[in-house]
Amino acid sequence: MKKLLLGISLSLAAMTCDAGDPKFIDFVVKQAHQKKFYGCDAAIKSAFDQATGDDIRVNTDWFEDTQDDFLKLTATFGSTNDSVFIEAEFRKHSDKCYVTKTSIITTPQSCTAYASEMKGFEFEAETSDYIWMKSKGGIPMYLKPFNGGCIATFQFGNYY
Repeated sequence: MKKLLLGISLSLAAMTCDAGDPKFIDFVVKQAHQKKFYGCDAAIKSAFDQATGDDIRVNTDWFEDTQDDFLKLTATFGSTNDSVFIEAEFRKHSDKCYVTKTSIITTPQSCTAYASEMKGFEFEAETSDYIWMKSKGGIPMYLKPFNGGCIATFQFGNYY
């Protein structure tokens, strides 16, 4: 899972890394199509390009009034105490597909150890019990200590 965590983090920092499970990625696209949401396949594939493992789940959510141009997909994968939660919202507008994505990673490592491995991120502030960091590309990372481990949250947006 450590490779996956690093891969997700590097991907978020606009670096290249190994792709996730192609079968799962195709499954997520099919879930969108079953909800009659088309035109964002590249964005969906990109949002879930790191999903791997044997226990992957996905949920679709939408509003009936906006189902032609909005869809939210949520997925979880990984293993106990070493898992990933991804929530991605897709919006079609003016022949483009916009995506906002939040990835939450749990790790048994301390936040200090996790942050030290994240060479592309710099410390910004500590607010209440969160450590705020940001990549040189502007992607935020929020670290929260939890039960001796760490919860890392990443957010970004893009369009296709």
